Amino acid sequence: MEFVESAIVQLVSMKLDHERCRRSAQSTAPVALQLILAVDLLCSMERPVVMEAARICASITETGPAEARTRAMLSAIDSWATGDLVAARNGFQAIVDAYPGDAVSVFAVHTLDFYTGDAPHMLSSIAGAIEFFAAGDPVIGYLHGLYGFSLEENGLIETAIERCQVALELNPDDVYAMHAMVHCLYETGRHEEGARYIQEYMRCRAGSTPMRIHIWWHYALFELYAENIQEVLACYRIGIRRKTSLRSAEDLDAVTLLWRLALIKPSLDLSAYWQSLFLDWEPYLEESWYLFNDFHAYIAYCQVGEYARADSLLEAAQERGKEVSEEMVDIFLGFRSFTTGDYADASARLARSFHRSFPMGGSNAQRDVIELTGIEAAIRSQNYELAQQIRESGRIFRHQSPVLQEYENRLAALRTSDTHA
Repeated sequence: MEFVESAIVQLVSMKLDHERCRRSAQSTAPVALQLILAVDLLCSMERPVVMEAARICASITETGPAEARTRAMLSAIDSWATGDLVAARNGFQAIVDAYPGDAVSVFAVHTLDFYTGDAPHMLSSIAGAIEFFAAGDPVIGYLHGLYGFSLEENGLIETAIERCQVALELNPDDVYAMHAMVHCLYETGRHEEGARYIQEYMRCRAGSTPMRIHIWWHYALFELYAENIQEVLACYRIGIRRKTSLRSAEDLDAVTLLWRLALIKPSLDLSAYWQSLFLDWEPYLEESWYLFNDFHAYIAYCQVGEYARADSLLEAAQERGKEVSEEMVDIFLGFRSFTTGDYADASARLARSFHRSFPMGGSNAQRDVIELTGIEAAIRSQNYELAQQIRESGRIFRHQSPVLQEYENRLAALRTSDTHA
């Protein structure tokens, strides 16, 4: 049970030793340890790994567990493994309500809220759960990190920074709290400070650092908005494409970073980068399972002209059921139209749908690529009114940077021209 307690801390700190858990599961591992491993595997949101979690739980179910909490967790995990993320979240939330102090279920609820884009519930859940943990509990610092990220995603930036500082004082190596702080710096337009903060944190850290690729993506984003393009390209090659395995899901951030680069610097020849990225995403069509991952694969397919593959992927996502709303389809097709040069269609689709993109999951910072693409498409189709509409109702123009100033200049030029729609 001491190992189980240790595994719980490893889970919420994103450092769970999968191989040690698997070795233990082959002997006399407690059911609790197997459930912790299953939850962490599910957090990958990659279909092959999700299937491993499903097999673990099926073997537990065969033994007919009598304990009510175990049965409830198996039910929630089954919903997660079959792709019903809302039912899974509700199942884990019911466990948190019935068993306050269940850190595994608190972590699962937070993760599922992130994957379904439900920021309000993410905040209310952690706010209600954290009070049941003692100040000396080994997980409390990491829960403060979850709280900090939840506050940030709901726009409560100053309170989020305070909560992140509490988390990092308790666990200076807490990568999730550090990541939440990075989001706060991004949301307040502190790009130079954010780049320095990441450099200092990542100095001398190994390639196995949790969230390593995503942290470097944030660094590249700060440098991109500062228009340090060569630094962005170097970060892409060395920090983002240097993967820990060949899994395509590690290339989520590579896709949208390349896409943003192409928007901001259309003169760059990124074709070799896109082709290399496509080769890693090519097998994903057979593993389609989660809409946010689908979106990134779809972009990669469209960008290299693999439209039949892209269409098949969108059809597969729609066949899974209710998760693909009309707005989601608009977003997918808007990106497709952008790659074919139909900027009028792209801007119209994205303008009416970008503010409803949260159900696909991901963070506010990740999804603002949709807004930026909509503005670029509107400018290229010379539709000033639509571009200005997106600019005024969106997020990314709240702060100043060389890149955003260039967009402001292009909007001003379009407004005074005789050619805008």
